[in-house]
Amino acid sequence: MRLLTTTSSFGKVDPRPLQLLEEAGFDMTLNPFGRTLTIEESLSVMEGYDALIAGTEKLNAEVLASAKSLKYLCRLGAGMDNVDFEAAEKFNIKVENTPSAHVDGVAELTLGGILSCLRSIANAHTNITNGVWEKPMGGLLKGKTVGIIGLGRVGCRLVELLSPFKVKVLAFDVHQNTDFAKNNGVFFVTMDELVTMSDIISIHTPFTPEAKHMINADFFTKAKKTLCLVNASRGGLVDEAALFAFLNANPSASAYLDTFENEPYHGPLCQLKNCTLTPHIGSYASEVRINMEMEAAQNVINFFKKR
Repeated sequence: MRLLTTTSSFGKVDPRPLQLLEEAGFDMTLNPFGRTLTIEESLSVMEGYDALIAGTEKLNAEVLASAKSLKYLCRLGAGMDNVDFEAAEKFNIKVENTPSAHVDGVAELTLGGILSCLRSIANAHTNITNGVWEKPMGGLLKGKTVGIIGLGRVGCRLVELLSPFKVKVLAFDVHQNTDFAKNNGVFFVTMDELVTMSDIISIHTPFTPEAKHMINADFFTKAKKTLCLVNASRGGLVDEAALFAFLNANPSASAYLDTFENEPYHGPLCQLKNCTLTPHIGSYASEVRINMEMEAAQNVINFFKKR
């Protein structure tokens, strides 16, 4: 069986996932570009593979149609919005993901982003490296109201990490995990209540066409002028132009983004001191990567064992 991995770092942290697949008899090909593939690049490399361990590249109908031998696709990570499921079903391609391994990595990065925003850590660092000794006045996380949009695996883990800070946690989710909320002091509210009451808002929801730009200009008219907004979930949920306008007009507000509508990101948010940006590194902790890659490798092996 021939297997292609299109994630940019598969097997680099630890060779065990590669060894596991090779011992199971797979002929491995790693991402030849070392980064997220464009549609054109995907079209050029997909032919002839039985299995694919995919990253965040677009796997639309055209790409999947070009993968004429493909029987199995495992998305390395939880988000599946880059996969055209109708096309996968049409071409008889089984699709799975690794839904749990990333949770600690994304939740811890989110907490780090919140703390960085509240204390202007990234901006203070940039000032010093540019020869500017300036002490920004920040604020405490302790006692704040944190709104979480999407109380799934990552949202729940973030609640646990926030517990020592004695914050009030509000949540909005269509599917309410009432047992977790009751046991962890989380209050479910409407979206409008969450937006107007929260000092900090963190997004942990999948991307769908309906959710595109759910964080928009109307959202910001209801938010506090000192809001700290965090998105380490999926790109496209935040209207980046509306966020830029809000942050530009409200220097006491802040944002931390790890995901963007188009990546790599080179847009105007880079100009703002009150916006911290990272290049989609939620799962880029060595322990997380190893767990994700081992889970993906085992998924591939299990699929072909059953055939």
